[in-house]
Amino acid sequence: MKAKGQVAHNASACPLCGGDNACGADRITTGGTCWCQKVEIPAVLAGKVGATGSCLCRGCIAEHRKQTRWMPRAEPSEIYQDAAGRLVFRAAYHLRRGYCCGNGCRHCPYGFTTPLPEP
Repeated sequence: MKAKGQVAHNASACPLCGGDNACGADRITTGGTCWCQKVEIPAVLAGKVGATGSCLCRGCIAEHRKQTRWMPRAEPSEIYQDAAGRLVFRAAYHLRRGYCCGNGCRHCPYGFTTPLPEP
């Protein structure tokens, strides 16, 4: 019996939402890589998948990151200091983080330019 919120096992479907997971496991066996090998999967999500053997989709990972305001450690090439002494994240960092924070970042690759009002 499936737990509430889980979908039946399907190698090409995300076990959390049932959407296409763009799994590249077939490329791994021929020496290639899957997109999921290049991203950090939050432990809480990996635990929800359990032993299903299916990959999560990018959407579920991005949504979890956004809800938890997850931020990876910036690589030196992803950040710089502006003339005012502020640390500025480059677009590559924002893309690796996987979601728009809504702060109107200078290099936002998601097209957001106006900060959200404080709650």
